[in-house]
This record gives sequence, structure tokens and C-alpha cells, in this order.
Amino acid sequence: MPPSSTQFQAERLLEELPPLPVDMRQNHGRERARYAFVTRTLEVLRTDTTLAGERVEDWRRVSRQLVMLWQMSTPGDFRLAVAGLELISREAELLEPACAGGPVGTGPHGGNLLFPWQATPGDWVAVPGGLVGPLEETSMAMPNLGGIARTVVIIDQSHRFHRGGAPQVDVFLHDGTRIEQLDSDVERAKAHEQWEKDREEWYRR
Repeated sequence: MPPSSTQFQAERLLEELPPLPVDMRQNHGRERARYAFVTRTLEVLRTDTTLAGERVEDWRRVSRQLVMLWQMSTPGDFRLAVAGLELISREAELLEPACAGGPVGTGPHGGNLLFPWQATPGDWVAVPGGLVGPLEETSMAMPNLGGIARTVVIIDQSHRFHRGGAPQVDVFLHDGTRIEQLDSDVERAKAHEQWEKDREEWYRR
């Protein structure tokens, strides 16, 4: 059976990715971690499977880390090679079906389960651990030296506090973890009702 486009492109990048230059192995290991993430993700993609949960997201993350490696490198063969590989990774991303999985079931609050990057900023979401609120941003955290990176989901919490409190909370999720997309109108009304109760309680003090 011939390799798929994903397998072919991942194999190509692995073969053409040059070793990390010695002068980029310092910086507290940040570039080594990015490089490890790229190679680890490509190893998974060349088996036609996924690390993050969707191959399109894997390619997007590879592309972004290649850009960071390019930015941190000095002019020369490595920088030129990484620039070319970043273009290939972006092409591979475009060939993957975007958000192919869609919602995969119903969560404990009755909402749709989906990957964090499938939600839109402003959507009311619930994440594992019980935190609920409007989604502000989803991004990839800095990889560790093993090339493992979690997804950062930033949740607005301003609706929870009449005075003080954290305006937002960063939640770190492991590969493949889904969040729950809730009915924003319903959740906003519930939050407003609770906020009014909290305000009345505050003024009674």
C-alpha cells in the first residue's frame, strides 16, 4: 500500500531536517525542546496517526516551531533548510481535512465535546477539572526537552467575581484532551444571576 500524503511529507521532513547547530543547544534548552517536538511529531505523522488529536493541528504546530527555530538561528545552511521545511509543513497542513473530527459526543454539562482549537474565542466552555467560562485563547505551551508540549486554554473568569479575583485562568491540557462547548446564552444568564447574588452578598458585609 503506497504511503499517504501525510506519511510522505513527514518522512521527507525527517530526512531533510538537519541536526540542530551546536550554538542553538544552549538558551536553557529551549531550541533543543522545539527541535525535539518537531521530530517527535513528525515521527508520529509518518505513521499516519496524530499526536495532538488531529493531523491538521500537528502540522500547524510543527510549522510554528520551525518558524521559531528559523527565528533563533543565524544565517546559514540550517536556517535555509528550516525555512524550506516550514513551507512544506504549511502545504501539508492545507492538505489535511480541517477539524475533521468535529464534536465526538456529549460532555457532563450536556454540551459538545471537541478539541480546544475547534472552539472559537468567546465560546462558553468547560475544561476537565470543572473550570467554566468564555474561551479567550488556545495555544501550544513551550515543549519540554522530551518534545512533549501541552495545550494552553485561557478561560475568562471575570464573570465569577464582583470584586477582585483572577480575570483569567490558564489551563494546561495533555494531547488528545477535549473540552466541552456549552450554550453561551444559557451560561451567560446563569453567570449574571450568580454575579448579582454575589454582589448583594458583598454589600451586606
